[in-house]
Amino acid sequence: MVGMREDMEYISGVLDELEAVVHDASGVPMRKGRAVVDRADLLAMLDELRGSLPGELSEAEAIRRECAAVVAGAEEEARRIVEEAHERAEAKVLDTELYRRSQRRAAEGEDRAERYAHEIRGGSEVYQDRVMDQLESWFQDSLVSVGESRQELGNSPVRRSPMPSAETPPPSEENGHGWRASSA
Repeated sequence: MVGMREDMEYISGVLDELEAVVHDASGVPMRKGRAVVDRADLLAMLDELRGSLPGELSEAEAIRRECAAVVAGAEEEARRIVEEAHERAEAKVLDTELYRRSQRRAAEGEDRAERYAHEIRGGSEVYQDRVMDQLESWFQDSLVSVGESRQELGNSPVRRSPMPSAETPPPSEENGHGWRASSA
């Protein structure tokens, strides 16, 4: 400990000399706060100061770098351990009966939804067919009712002519609306 105290006293003395050199330096005209210092003297003092630094400082720096490397290694190991624990926990979850049961329930739910959608599609087709049958029946009944009403009113029966095809020429007795009067 005595050796280190002597080193510190010596270093303090060299720092005092450096301070005196700067204070005693000649000022630079018109440059407040600037001074001219003998470069060789200043560099010699800095070399002397550097040489007198205790070896413990360089040892402390080496220890600091070694500690930083140990901490970085420990952090990497901790990260790896946590990641491995997550992987193991996930594997255990996938292996549990609860997970398998939930997977089965999900598959059953999907099957039920698909069957229900199929039933709805089939039901809508049946409903559509029924509505179309009812409309067709209603229109046929309406046409019959119109024909009967005309006969009751004493008009000659009117029949709708079939749609002309490319091979069949249009009837000559048309009244311009696709209807023709029949003589029967």
